[in-house]
Amino acid sequence: MDIVEIDNLTFRYKDRFIFYKFSLNIKKGEYVCITGSNGSGKSTLLKLISGLLKCDNSIKVCGKYKITMDNIGFILTDIDNMFLSETIEDDLAFVLENLCYKKDYIRRRIREISKEFNITHLLNKNYRELSGGEKAKVALALSLIHNPDILIMDESLSMIDENDKEDILKLLKEKNREGLTIISVIHDLRECYYSNRLIVLNNGEIMLDGNPFKVMEHDKMLNRLSISLPSEIELCIKLKLYGLIDNIEPNIDKLVNTLWE
Repeated sequence: MDIVEIDNLTFRYKDRFIFYKFSLNIKKGEYVCITGSNGSGKSTLLKLISGLLKCDNSIKVCGKYKITMDNIGFILTDIDNMFLSETIEDDLAFVLENLCYKKDYIRRRIREISKEFNITHLLNKNYRELSGGEKAKVALALSLIHNPDILIMDESLSMIDENDKEDILKLLKEKNREGLTIISVIHDLRECYYSNRLIVLNNGEIMLDGNPFKVMEHDKMLNRLSISLPSEIELCIKLKLYGLIDNIEPNIDKLVNTLWE
């Protein structure tokens, strides 16, 4: 079942076309990463899918042309902009209050999601007191507290250190296994290791689309598009070229073991 259906989308800012007769389908339960150079249309695409930008009847989300935020969670590029209240608990409550949930449900849901994301000890804090990783976990909780069908992220992990990022990506993969559809615009291709699909955009067109590691093997095209490959992927491509390995393996320890066998 397709949860996002884009059919012949045409969209422009003033006189500049961003998309022209653009089509893309995303299945329910997919974890899709989207990359591309600046101006390729990545962020505009997310805003169109989430309804933040309006277009003609070219996009269906959850089977409907009328897109609402009820079934979408959105994590902004600058996570700090997601915090409006004095405490994290107030921010979480605000999301549900805005959707007209009753107080008893709001209190119960805050307890549930705080335990799920291990942020109970942060509820009485202001976001300025949190580390980058803690902010990312809270942002995830803010985006998922209303149980959306789709989570949309726009380079939301770009300012987080690698250890915290790894923890968040594992958490995202766990939610994806539970059925959450994830659409994430990324700059660092390491973020696609946990996904099952990587799309490369250029000037509003899909250049590559498929299994992330298969897509990354198109290193010459990615270089032409100014998209940097992780060093471990570049190494794997060279080793595969010389017949030393059969498949791309981003985990260096596993790669070394494969080479020793």
